[in-house]
Amino acid sequence: MRLNSRYFLKIGAAAGAVLTVGRASGGLRGSVTLRNGGRDFTADAGAQRQAIPSACWQFVARDGIIDDVENGRLVNIEGNPNLLRTSGKRCARGQAGINQVYNPDRLLYPMKRTGGRGDGMWTRISWEEALDLVVNGGDIAGKTVKGLKTLHDAGEQEKFMFHYGRMKGSDSKIIKSYFLASYGTGTIGNHTSICESPKWTAQELTWGSHYDNWDIDNTKFILNFGSNVLEAHTNHLPMAQRCVEALARGVKMYTFDVRLSNTAAKSTEWIPVKPGTDLAVVLAMCNVLMQNGLYDKKFIETYTNVTLDELKEHLSQYTPIWAEWVSGVPANKILSIALDYGTTKPGVCISYRGAVSHYNGVQTERAIMMLEAIAGNIDIPGGRCRAVGAKWKYPFSKPTVTAKKLHLLDGEEGAYAYPNHHASHQVLHMIDKGPERPEIYMFYCYNPVYANGDCKENIRILKDETKIPFLIAVDVAISESSELADLILPDATYLERWSYDDMVS
Repeated sequence: MRLNSRYFLKIGAAAGAVLTVGRASGGLRGSVTLRNGGRDFTADAGAQRQAIPSACWQFVARDGIIDDVENGRLVNIEGNPNLLRTSGKRCARGQAGINQVYNPDRLLYPMKRTGGRGDGMWTRISWEEALDLVVNGGDIAGKTVKGLKTLHDAGEQEKFMFHYGRMKGSDSKIIKSYFLASYGTGTIGNHTSICESPKWTAQELTWGSHYDNWDIDNTKFILNFGSNVLEAHTNHLPMAQRCVEALARGVKMYTFDVRLSNTAAKSTEWIPVKPGTDLAVVLAMCNVLMQNGLYDKKFIETYTNVTLDELKEHLSQYTPIWAEWVSGVPANKILSIALDYGTTKPGVCISYRGAVSHYNGVQTERAIMMLEAIAGNIDIPGGRCRAVGAKWKYPFSKPTVTAKKLHLLDGEEGAYAYPNHHASHQVLHMIDKGPERPEIYMFYCYNPVYANGDCKENIRILKDETKIPFLIAVDVAISESSELADLILPDATYLERWSYDDMVS
């Protein structure tokens, strides 16, 4: 059949007819009928579905959700109407979580490689055989590999490397704080260096801990550097809704971005800025506030180790005219917005990848902290809430084993000034370089081939059995990385396991 726009218009018209006829025609069999109170019912029988509260893992925000189950099958995902954080909403990505559970390519049983790495030759094995292989080692395609017990008995626990992508709440506690800690390996990689490390590191250098949030419900002014908050953010659903509500009640929102994002389009004004130069604009704004007396004297004197005169002197070099030369933002625009921010209280200054995910991103984030501190907008109603990451306390004593680790988590020596959260995207390069290498490399909820950049190079290294003798993947489906593994262990999706989760409120 030849497909063209007219054909698709016909399909659209037919679909519209079905929607018009609705339930009586049976055309939307299996669809959802919503009643009062957010309850969910089947379309045909009208029977109420079982509603199970859960947390979404489709994104880092981990929003609260309600999973509707009919005859033992997940049929719908909605936001939790009782959760103030998200106001009962969920995004399209959250709705798509159903596809993870019923993915036709789900891994349903352990598989062991029988051919060369990446050749796609596998044999199904039992869980008993798979776990025995992990613990005691054994034969993989005619080659003997060491297991966890083998390394432990030899006092080489550090040669077991565990590399994860997403692991929070009780999952993190169970795996990192108990299992890996009890085993005695500290060779644990993450994905933070390609995610939030500039932002986190800047906050840790500024006030000792990370994770921030903003009281947008009560703010009167929003400065935004490089965050497309209405489409994506660490705390997307809660933040996006509150920003839209703030704009609706007349709050000004100025977005500095290299492109006209949806957030920039919805803002009071979009201010184009040259890539990587947000720092210059922020420093100039700090200077404007100090030179015009728009600073919180008490906060600066109480919580910083500089005098007002020292701060004024330091910032005096960063004039709006200088910032215009660096960033392309007109000096009068920088001046007017800075004065507006300094006189409209309280205010917030949002930032994200556009401002912090590049070579001087850490300093940009630190400057933004300084701007908010100067303005007196930290830890006040309508301002920034600092270091609000949730912490879980467990009634179990932690292992006292002294962990050992390979020195390959922080990349090349001297490459990173503050590798607070490692340089895990460089791990494969460090393994390739040697001399330290893991005997067992297990990755969980992570796709190192695709995520780390330089995919072909990553594939070459992962295929090299002399550099990674035993490669184990824990995943819910075959990925670019798991197809290279020696052993694949199927994981349960987030909708199929018991665990606690957390995120900033």
